[in-house]
Amino acid sequence: MKIIDNPRLLAQIRQNSEYKRFFSNEADKYAFPAEIRQGETIIYQQEPSQYLYFLYKGKCQVTAYMENGKAVIINTLNAPCLIGEIELIKNDYPFSVDALKNCTVAAFPIDPCRNILLHDTEFLYQLCSALVDKERKNALSLAHHISFPFEYRLAKFILDNSDGKVFKVKKTVIAESLGISYRHLEKVMKSFVDQGFLQKEKLTYYITDVNALDKLSKSLNVFYKS
Repeated sequence: MKIIDNPRLLAQIRQNSEYKRFFSNEADKYAFPAEIRQGETIIYQQEPSQYLYFLYKGKCQVTAYMENGKAVIINTLNAPCLIGEIELIKNDYPFSVDALKNCTVAAFPIDPCRNILLHDTEFLYQLCSALVDKERKNALSLAHHISFPFEYRLAKFILDNSDGKVFKVKKTVIAESLGISYRHLEKVMKSFVDQGFLQKEKLTYYITDVNALDKLSKSLNVFYKS
């Protein structure tokens, strides 16, 4: 993480509606802007973090590393959102968070801010609301897993975890994250290439028909309709 000495940038972040939703003046005075480069780890699994982050720009990936050596991608975080709220509340660090692309954040030092934030009723209310949204998203993800063909879920996974048109996630990680066999994953990825959705160059895939993947991904949205 690189701290940015840029008062104008901090002022811009403070004007973001999601930022204002969470942070009062008392906590806000500790915030400072920072840059996190693509591929950099923001929070390490099972290692205490010094900061709570507000992701102003960028995209991050939440990963769980299992005792058997396997890695599972739990979630993709898009700005604007909080990073490290579970760690703030429980002082527990169950996942790693990595930058999928260059990110701009406002960082809040945990030591002076934890007591302020955990006694701020508006912050706690907004945090509970955000956690409910995450839980709903996880429940829908399970419903998708049970009810939809794998192609739909893979299309969404590719769009969620790509950097622009570049998709480079190990197939073992994809298979573990989506609960599918490596062999079946290979078959569907090849099908996407054959249909012109993707182009493969060595270990990297490039999205060549984002509309086709988006159409498959949006088919999952039926669960969002009342």
